[in-house]
Amino acid sequence: MRLAVVVTLLVHCFLVTCSPGDNLDEFIDCTYACEYNRRCPNSQINYIDPETNMFHDIEFFDTPPLYSKLLFWDCISDCDYQCQHIITRWRIDEEEEIYQFHGKWPFLRVLGTQEFFSTIFSIGNFIPHYKGFVKFSRIIREEGDRRRKNSRSILIWNYLYVTVAGMLAWTASSVFHCRDLIITEKLDYFFAGLTVLTGFHAIFARMTSMFLYPKIAQAFTASVAAIFALHILRLYVDWSYTYNMRFNIFFGVLQYILLIMLSCQNYHALTKAKANGRIQENRVLQLRRG
Repeated sequence: MRLAVVVTLLVHCFLVTCSPGDNLDEFIDCTYACEYNRRCPNSQINYIDPETNMFHDIEFFDTPPLYSKLLFWDCISDCDYQCQHIITRWRIDEEEEIYQFHGKWPFLRVLGTQEFFSTIFSIGNFIPHYKGFVKFSRIIREEGDRRRKNSRSILIWNYLYVTVAGMLAWTASSVFHCRDLIITEKLDYFFAGLTVLTGFHAIFARMTSMFLYPKIAQAFTASVAAIFALHILRLYVDWSYTYNMRFNIFFGVLQYILLIMLSCQNYHALTKAKANGRIQENRVLQLRRG
């Protein structure tokens, strides 16, 4: 599931830099005409030239009240949506290339949801993280007080943190795909960064048996938390899709490298344990025969 987060981030950040539809003169003229004809509140369009604007006589639809109240589709954003489809249909009729708008293909609004299937898939990714959260919570309750600092309990708590981060990430993703707003976009990217960092933290701590060194483990956890805080601060001061992509890809790839190393480590340990077990069985058989 963390790989899905990384791939999603990579695709989103790539698409944002490849949206020629936003700059089409006809798209801009269409949005101006829509905002002017519908008298959109907060619009700065006070006049359009009917001789140069080919969309001046198009009948634009009003925003459904439920969409505007429940999902914050105001007049301006609804004009943007309508013009995306007007321009796309026009380019199809003219046999011209279909362009993206705002980093995305022209979407079809379903029940007010901006990207219906992406929302469904994000909810689907939330479910296994929730099941993991329930499972690890039950294990922790069965083992008793958290103050029992044995290796198993520490690992279980780390995994629990991963499930919590995953639930937050896919919840934010679901909301973002349901309605693309500045706040929903930021939360989507913030929590995606959190989930790759918690995954990196859990895998590295397990691979190095860091639970055997409490002070080092605390310092490592504090360092990861500081990295996340600085990451959020960096995006708050200067939002950059390129930086955000590189950050998440770096830690996403790093944790999968560690996961492969951990798998090899476990494989060799299990192979050695099986070999030792066979040796012990042979010795017992020899003693019995002797």
